Amino acid sequence: MASHEIPNVLRRTDPAGEPAPLVFDSPHTGLLFPPDFRPAIPREQCERVADWFVEDLFGAAPAHGAILIEALFRRAYIDPNRSDRDLDLSMVEGDWPGEVDTTEKTARGASLIWKVIDGETAIYDRRLTVDEVRNRIETYWRPYHHALKAALDETHARFGRVFHVDCHSMPEWGDPRWGDQGERRADFIVGTRDGTTASAATTELVVETLRASGYSVAVNVKFKGVELIRRYSDPAAGRESLQIEVNRGIYMDETAIVRSERFAATRAAVTRMIAALEGYARSMVG
Repeated sequence: MASHEIPNVLRRTDPAGEPAPLVFDSPHTGLLFPPDFRPAIPREQCERVADWFVEDLFGAAPAHGAILIEALFRRAYIDPNRSDRDLDLSMVEGDWPGEVDTTEKTARGASLIWKVIDGETAIYDRRLTVDEVRNRIETYWRPYHHALKAALDETHARFGRVFHVDCHSMPEWGDPRWGDQGERRADFIVGTRDGTTASAATTELVVETLRASGYSVAVNVKFKGVELIRRYSDPAAGRESLQIEVNRGIYMDETAIVRSERFAATRAAVTRMIAALEGYARSMVG
């Protein structure tokens, strides 16, 4: 099982054994804050937006023939799961030379470069220069997208199909920003942007396998998938992408940021889902 890194940017782990038409990616588990981050608040506050331990939860993917791509930088610095055009210009000093397409993520302060933590706490007490923003895009965001696209393209070229799983975690309980304050979220939420990025059959396989392990699963509720599945999916061309959000309450202590006693069982359930998806994906190209 070979692993290749761009230091401080990303890690690619290739399949152990016979490749399958599968690619997994974990864009929000990186732990690096580059030196030019310079927030106005304690870094500990910025750390809390990470998808803690997700790369481990889905770590069995290469053993089931998948390529696994992981970001090594933190999402609060620059978010790989956003368009490079989703930029809040109020954060930029001077005139930004590129095109901008703002989204609801921009309005929430969680676009390409996050403006606030927890929907309210400003990260910076300054504007970022054009050169700073360009450096974040060219040094971190773009290499991640290049690596993921390359993995997807080579897998599709080999098999004629590729199944892509974008791996995330979410807080156990809802909050006002999502309109679900006080509600406990499902154990897993599978997102396909309302059925546009993956087939019903693929989605059902993932959902029913997780449910068979005793977990609650919702589909396209709140977390429908953002840039990484939008950009790289084309089901009609044999390119399916779905996002999986794992409820942190079923595998970690969100306050202490440590694995809980439920971690092993949740990882085992995710591994069973990966194995089922491997069998399904191989059957579709056999």
